[in-house]
Amino acid sequence: MKTPLISQWLDYVKRQSIVEKKLEEMLKKKNQLTTSEYYALYQLKQNGCHMRLNDLGSYLCLSQSALSRLVKRLEDRTPSVIERRDCSDDKRGVYVELTNEGAQLLASVEQEVETILKEYFI
Repeated sequence: MKTPLISQWLDYVKRQSIVEKKLEEMLKKKNQLTTSEYYALYQLKQNGCHMRLNDLGSYLCLSQSALSRLVKRLEDRTPSVIERRDCSDDKRGVYVELTNEGAQLLASVEQEVETILKEYFI
């Protein structure tokens, strides 16, 4: 008998929740990062270390207010791991850039993220 689709979905959600918890624990312990902050840094790296703020929000599925708070936390880190820049061709637009320190922070946890994903996701 085939496993009902809802059962497959719930199994997936459970695994995803376990992975999120493991990632959050490691990121908090190692670098005082949340998973959302890590995902933001990762998306910036994947998009050439530079992207429009609204596009980043779309990738992360965050509301405008949640995105603003997340970006502010990353800007306020010492040293700052991202920088905001005004868009020269659209005065309403804002770009977010990954700093060298942000890239180093991301690189410092890459292997551990990979290990967690291999253990709990694959």
